[in-house]
Amino acid sequence: MNAMFSILCKEIKDALRDRRTLLVALFGSLLGVPLMLLIFSVVLSQVESQEEKRTVLAVGIEHAAGLENFILRQGYQIRKAPADYEAKSQSKELDQPVLLVPPDFDARLAAGEKANLEIAYDTSNRPAEFGLRPLKRLLETYVQESVLMNLSMRGIAPELLQLVEIRERHLQKPEERKATVTTMLPMMVLMAIVLGGMYAAIDTTAGERERGSLEPLMMNPVSGWQLTVGKWGAVAVVGMSVVVLTVFSFFPSQWLIRNEILRAEFQFGLKDAVGFLLVLLPLAAAMAALQVAVALDCKGYKEAQVRNQMVTMFIPFVSFAPIIFPGREPAWFQWVPVLAQNQMMNQVLKGESLSPLAVAIACLVCVLMTVGCLAYVGQKMRRVVMV
Repeated sequence: MNAMFSILCKEIKDALRDRRTLLVALFGSLLGVPLMLLIFSVVLSQVESQEEKRTVLAVGIEHAAGLENFILRQGYQIRKAPADYEAKSQSKELDQPVLLVPPDFDARLAAGEKANLEIAYDTSNRPAEFGLRPLKRLLETYVQESVLMNLSMRGIAPELLQLVEIRERHLQKPEERKATVTTMLPMMVLMAIVLGGMYAAIDTTAGERERGSLEPLMMNPVSGWQLTVGKWGAVAVVGMSVVVLTVFSFFPSQWLIRNEILRAEFQFGLKDAVGFLLVLLPLAAAMAALQVAVALDCKGYKEAQVRNQMVTMFIPFVSFAPIIFPGREPAWFQWVPVLAQNQMMNQVLKGESLSPLAVAIACLVCVLMTVGCLAYVGQKMRRVVMV
């Protein structure tokens, strides 16, 4: 037991000396979530600013007196677009779409013919693209009002064309919170866990083998199992530390949110943090065992890095699996590592209670995964040095 503890302490000291491990752990855990939420809040604020803008840029609005009157009645201001609106939209100087009215607009409407309106914007100009939806909604309301007025002038009751009214009824649970903007956060937390322990796992196996420091360690009177548990324990400590830092970085991250809607949606309390830790700590230990097992067979640092990066690529693919199964998620999701944790973290962010059975299944899978990987490492630890 003393030998195992000594190996654990030695590996933790080595991990703390490794700048790559520290940088990835600190950046991924402390800065990742705040930056993500800050970006979300900025983008959402840009969308809302376009929604709240009461200005329409137009070319040829003098050819549509009825449309001009309607826009002004809705509380909007009409500004004439610059002559070089195309170039300014492409250079991002213009942050709004431009309404283009043809010269024969009123004449075609008076003759009962179909008239066209165009909205011009550069697709790479994000602010202008954000302004597309409110402008289209305004024009659709104008078209609807014009149709109703034409029907009334011909003595036709508009209600005859709309005998059925469709309404939405939301069946959202009272305790459920909206977390639509923060659906990317669980995947980011999972990536931080994997990346945080990856370099420590590589350094303690392939790194020591490349430096030639693994052979002297084997000369000590310790078994392969003791070496395995000591090295895995150090990597697991790093991974779990990343989990704790990441989860608790959610609290100061809320101060960076500048958007009221996102602040209302993202309410992360102590109960949520406990739920995250309950879900993620066993996964961090299991991922540490897997990374040590993957890196053990590699003869050099670069080879181990490539193999572990392939494991890392598994995270985004698994996280997007629910898209393939719209509707109710299959029961086997809770038996798949990473997918089960992603599912439960989304439940926590929505304000739902975690199922004790789902948590127990996820923990059991992580334990089996950890034991299997450690058994493999313990069996190969001494043999791999002799190769």
